[in-house]
Amino acid sequence: MRMEGKYLLFTKEVPENKHFHAFFTLDNGDRLVYQDVRKFGTMELLDKADEATYFIKKKIGPEPTEQDFRLKPFEVALLSSQKLVKPYLLEQTLVAGLGNIYVDEVLWAAKVHPERTAAGLKKAEIKRLHDETIRILQLGVDRGGSTIRSYKNALGEEGTMQEALQVYGRTGEPCPRCGSLIVKKQVRGRGSHFCPRCQKR
Repeated sequence: MRMEGKYLLFTKEVPENKHFHAFFTLDNGDRLVYQDVRKFGTMELLDKADEATYFIKKKIGPEPTEQDFRLKPFEVALLSSQKLVKPYLLEQTLVAGLGNIYVDEVLWAAKVHPERTAAGLKKAEIKRLHDETIRILQLGVDRGGSTIRSYKNALGEEGTMQEALQVYGRTGEPCPRCGSLIVKKQVRGRGSHFCPRCQKR
């Protein structure tokens, strides 16, 4: 679904909308519609037998839950890579579901600079990254996501996670932890918000 894709459920007629791209009729007659304003999302039809191996072949990391997201494989992958930590987290190969907003928040909470090399991280920092990924993404789910521009859930409701963001979109504001001003910098083409004092390079 990428950045802005979402599914909407209609129990009656589906209204016209230029951003509706795929339509499914359910057994009870309801319509499930895929909407994507930015057209970043993709869709694949799988045979039931291929379901189990699909995510392995796509190299998509585990879900960011305590049950699925294990510390040891995460640690091994980071310590064996020369990639910058922020772009690496955005790849979806270490853990699924981390977009730009949430990576900035996780890095801030874990006190890790976005331009640190993954292999240069200490084990304690990796543990914090792991734990904060689970905590922050669960908070995002609990708050219904982040409505920064146009995001709404399948029921048309806006999320409230944007009210809990500590650094994302807060350039020039004081860091909630130390009071230094939050800065924004491009890291491999992505706007990155961080505290230069709390998140030492």
